[in-house]
Amino acid sequence: MSHFSTVTTKLTNRECLVQALQDLQFTVQVYEKPQSLRGYYDDSQGQSAEIVVPGRSLSVRADIGFKWDQEAGVYQLIHDAYETVPRLGENFFSHTLIQAYGKEMVRAKAAQLQEHLGECTITEQTNGQVHTLRLAFSAHQQTQQVRR
Repeated sequence: MSHFSTVTTKLTNRECLVQALQDLQFTVQVYEKPQSLRGYYDDSQGQSAEIVVPGRSLSVRADIGFKWDQEAGVYQLIHDAYETVPRLGENFFSHTLIQAYGKEMVRAKAAQLQEHLGECTITEQTNGQVHTLRLAFSAHQQTQQVRR
């Protein structure tokens, strides 16, 4: 039977989460206050979220939501596995989304560090299931050149 499940995640950064979802080609709606999610039977089952991926944008009947858990300081994933797993795959949330979110977190941190370390170049390399992001800062490169 179709129903929403709630999963506590380790996702904490709203901007990086939204950007990761957009990088994965999802339509994302962001709200200041939680909005009702649309379930398989067009009901919300009492579920709401601030970040919503409309089910219709994925050709499924139930929305995907990310609701901020103030007490835990993380987002909760709210989805209908009967709808999302066949469409996205069993490991989408635990692998694909986490990898995209991780890339966005690295980019966000690199942007912060640029103020102190100068221009940043990010190179990506994939070897099988291992995805590596390498950061090179211009101030660090200048220091290395002086030492040689």
